[in-house]
Amino acid sequence: MVGCGQKRPFYPSFVDGALGGEEAGVDDDGVDDCSPSVEKKRRLTFDQVRSLERNFELENKLEPERKMQLAKELGLQPRQVAVWFQNRRARWKTKQLERDYEVLSLDYNRMKAEYETIVLEKEKLKTEVNTAQLPSFLPSFLPSLSMITLYYTC
Repeated sequence: MVGCGQKRPFYPSFVDGALGGEEAGVDDDGVDDCSPSVEKKRRLTFDQVRSLERNFELENKLEPERKMQLAKELGLQPRQVAVWFQNRRARWKTKQLERDYEVLSLDYNRMKAEYETIVLEKEKLKTEVNTAQLPSFLPSFLPSLSMITLYYTC
């Protein structure tokens, strides 16, 4: 059983073989009646988010003085401002990685297509060289063109 001021364990406790929810000092929502009142997490207002976003665009890292100033202006705790900036940097980094991947992927696909085109052109030229006939005005003792091609490819 959990007393006043003590934290509840993460795992559910068993009382008389059943899950205990009727423990002394614990509400239905799992909050200890005896602990000092802890504010519930509140969502930021639209204006607060807009102001934080504007500040993030200017600089994505906060100096302690700026953090205190922003917290005071927005009616938030400095820790809330710091955590918001930390989360926003993480989202920004993820988006940046996605954009970088997209650019690299497009470049790769373009280069791959160019490579495949060059390989096809090479094969076509090889075929043309191999099927070409020596002009009749050249002496017959010259090696055939295919022999020359083999010599150059070795």
